[in-house]
Amino acid sequence: MFPLKEKLLATCLQLIQNQLSSITASIKEAQDAANEDTKSSAGDKYETTRAMMQIEIENLSKRLATAQQQQQILQQIVFQPHYTLATTGAVVETSQGFYFLAIGLGKLTIDSTDFFVVSPQSPIGAKLYQAKVNDEVLFNGKKMTIKAIW
Repeated sequence: MFPLKEKLLATCLQLIQNQLSSITASIKEAQDAANEDTKSSAGDKYETTRAMMQIEIENLSKRLATAQQQQQILQQIVFQPHYTLATTGAVVETSQGFYFLAIGLGKLTIDSTDFFVVSPQSPIGAKLYQAKVNDEVLFNGKKMTIKAIW
């Protein structure tokens, strides 16, 4: 199962890297727009545009920090040969599907298998975290049985 998990982790890392690149480019564009407006505007319009660009840069910076934290979590995952409890880095096979406990990325398809990449702090992740094989978990009114943890 390690090759599949490694592919899953690599896909997650690539998605986060794409987010980091996109956010960084957006920050640069917003900064360039603010700087360009300095050269061509005057008065209140200039101040309003600068303030709007600063707010945009601050929002993008928060998103960048979150993506960097997510990247760090992924980079720290070390797969164990055997899991007795569902923890970060584990794939939890349930009667309702497969969950990868890592960060909140949503649904990914790897080798034609759907995985839900969830944070242990998310509602479903919190239900699965520390569960063991044969445990039953109730989520959104549906009962799931833990079939395997790998």
